[in-house]
Amino acid sequence: MIYHCEDHTCNYWDEGEKLPERCPQCGRKLLRANEADMTGDDWTALGNTLWDAEASDKKRMVDCFRKAAYLGSAWGVCNLGICMEQGNGVEADPVQAFWLYQQAVEMGSLNAVCCLGVCYQYGIGTAPDAKQAAELYCKAAEYGSPRGQMLLARAFHDGIGVEADAAEAVYWVRAAAYQRYGEGMHRLGVCYEYGDGVEQNWERAVHWFREAAESGVGVAMTDLGYCYEKGCGVEQSWEQAFSWYRRGAECGDPVSMCNLGYCYEKGCGVEQNWQEAIKWYEQGAQCGDLQSMHNLACCYEGGEGVEQNEDRAFYWYRRSAEGGNGSAMCNLGRCYKRGYGVEQNWQEAVKWYEQGAQCGNLQSMHNLACCYEHGEGVEQDMKKAICWYERAAEQNHPAAMNSLGECYAMGRGVPRDLETAMEWYRRAAELGEAMADYNMGWHLEQAGKLSEAYTHYRKAADGNDDSAWWALGRFYENGVVVAQDGKEARRCYETGEKLGSVKCKMRLARCKLLGIGGRRAKKAGLDLCRQALELAKESSEKEDYGYEAEMNLLRRTIAENES
Repeated sequence: MIYHCEDHTCNYWDEGEKLPERCPQCGRKLLRANEADMTGDDWTALGNTLWDAEASDKKRMVDCFRKAAYLGSAWGVCNLGICMEQGNGVEADPVQAFWLYQQAVEMGSLNAVCCLGVCYQYGIGTAPDAKQAAELYCKAAEYGSPRGQMLLARAFHDGIGVEADAAEAVYWVRAAAYQRYGEGMHRLGVCYEYGDGVEQNWERAVHWFREAAESGVGVAMTDLGYCYEKGCGVEQSWEQAFSWYRRGAECGDPVSMCNLGYCYEKGCGVEQNWQEAIKWYEQGAQCGDLQSMHNLACCYEGGEGVEQNEDRAFYWYRRSAEGGNGSAMCNLGRCYKRGYGVEQNWQEAVKWYEQGAQCGNLQSMHNLACCYEHGEGVEQDMKKAICWYERAAEQNHPAAMNSLGECYAMGRGVPRDLETAMEWYRRAAELGEAMADYNMGWHLEQAGKLSEAYTHYRKAADGNDDSAWWALGRFYENGVVVAQDGKEARRCYETGEKLGSVKCKMRLARCKLLGIGGRRAKKAGLDLCRQALELAKESSEKEDYGYEAEMNLLRRTIAENES
């Protein structure tokens, strides 16, 4: 049974065994149709209802369009061409699609004019001809087709068949937007956001994002949410950002799904909920969003919201990295470096760091530089190490700034230049790099500027740099700048040891042996000193400032107390 809405402006058509009570589009009464009285456009409307149907109904959809074409519907001919182009319900035949579009154009279909232009632009069923494509887009646009206006706008923006002209592109985008065309309203917002063909104006961008979002454009909901998140063109509001990300996600926009997951993960605009975060990251990942894949991998690696799973973390890092996500490339390289979720492989680690670096990921640049500096997975090459440190540092990557400072301080790959080193340390420290504060403190201490050194050590310790706790402990142990305080020294060493500092472990063992900051325990203290010394011999901290001197001090302390 075929039926349709009694309101012809609604144009809803469908078929089924029973006649529903109301139209699902407008809620009005449905009427049974007489097939013999159906026009070509009626058959096209029925075919459109079946467009998103299950595969078993696709043949029926094509049959509807064929009947429509037979009855002279330009709409039906055009839609039949789309099926032929896409292989939807029928075997793909681009040449036949091109011919059908030509026929539909002759019959007056504006949409077919656009489709024919796309065929000329991309060489679908015919030889590519950008100029002919632009002429067809212009024809459709001038007749008022919003799709044609958007295609013509893109042609002017990218110089497809016409000379590139950003202002002319915006003119046609605006024409589509003023017709309430969703894509046009959103694109006009993007133009105002980036100052593309118009003067940048965040308030106008927000206006058009809102217009498009309220008309149901999912990507506009995402962009409007971003404006609220960052406070661009509107007062910053995580609650509003969350609301628009949710609407965008529910409309199927993958970026909104990712951003909604982030809101749940961080508790931004909503109560923190790891399960909801995972749910939306998974949905975004399944929709192909690379950032969702990356975030989901992070959750599996950290066991946050899901049970920790190395294999799943590696799987999603790889999926995201292979799709081009720079952060995922970096983390995939780290997985290969550590043997996390995969067999350890330095060559693969370097490969992914290099790909991430080429994509502009700053952490990848830093990690790749470290590989070249230490000859891990590649032949040692300080020239390349410096190159990658500089590229990341010049883009304000704090760890790269610190590492570059280290190279200048030690004369590794560049002439030794402590002044330049201290400048890089300073810049890194200003961005919160605790290790850079520690390094500044060390060089100031060596220069006899003890008060300044203490200030930087304290700041580095507040940032949980383990070596800074060792430095502070020494100052308290020996009464340098601060009052001598064995208990405070011991507390500093204990804190640094918990953070993994071998130097603090050596000092703490010495404190127990000598009774610094607590009761002396000679036998137990000697055992701890010997254990700490053995551990120190194999530690990766050997190149740290003061490390060798610390080992020598512990050796002397052991020798002096063994008798």
